[in-house]
Amino acid sequence: MQIQNQMATSQFLIPTQHRDFGANEQALKIRMKSVNSIKKITKAMKMVATSKMKGDLKRLADGKEYGVSSIDTLFNSDTYMKDRIQNVSGGAELLVPITSDKGMCGSINSGIIRDMREYVSHKERSKISIMSIGEKGSVGLQRHMKDILKIGISEVATPYNFPTAMALGENIVRESEVNNSDKIVIFYNEFVSAIKTNIRHLELMTRKRFIQSFACMYLYHMNKPSATPALYDLYVSSNLWVALLNNAASEQSARMNAMENASKNAGEILDGLTLKYNKARQARITTELVEIISGMTSLE
Repeated sequence: MQIQNQMATSQFLIPTQHRDFGANEQALKIRMKSVNSIKKITKAMKMVATSKMKGDLKRLADGKEYGVSSIDTLFNSDTYMKDRIQNVSGGAELLVPITSDKGMCGSINSGIIRDMREYVSHKERSKISIMSIGEKGSVGLQRHMKDILKIGISEVATPYNFPTAMALGENIVRESEVNNSDKIVIFYNEFVSAIKTNIRHLELMTRKRFIQSFACMYLYHMNKPSATPALYDLYVSSNLWVALLNNAASEQSARMNAMENASKNAGEILDGLTLKYNKARQARITTELVEIISGMTSLE
């Protein structure tokens, strides 16, 4: 009995040749088909992103100066008013990160979140409140800044228009008044080129500071305090409008580059799989030829 078990064990340990070329070829063909489908999808998404980026760049070129230069000129033209505007340090702040609702656009969303984490780390956390625009920002801030994330806005209709910026600006102003903020800081991606974007911090005054800065003009230039709320709405909406346009163009350029890289990587993977498939096929053909020749030789 012991001898039989040893013989069975020795037979089990004898190496045998497994010829599964057909199975390998089938698996490689399935994977090649899957990678090729991914390549087609990413290529199509790149074309869509390129088309959308052209539209966003046109809107950015048409709207980047709307209302912004007029308010800035109004402040800079009066030296007394310019001196009255002081940078607030150490006060309460409302942070407004602008991100996208969709992913697959490189690191523009994660870059905003990292920049905000760095910014908040140097501030007193109890004086910070966050109002996020875009689903990716709201989700990304839930982990480390859930305690100061007050509100998140997502599914904003695109392409952006000025009424949308006005509605978002009204919510930002209301949130700053609820939290008694001393200033508003907007985080967004500034479009530089199709391959480069910069993260910018846009500081805006609250309604109270804006009215106080304009109080001196009532004595000399105008006697209509009712004009100040309209000017403040234009001040917030126009700056937010420029930030939204820049971020939209940056999102599409980043998505275009990401899809181009994905298509390139899929092509490289497909080339590697094709080479493996050809090797497996050639090995199967060679093995079959050897078997045929060996069989014919044995019959002679």
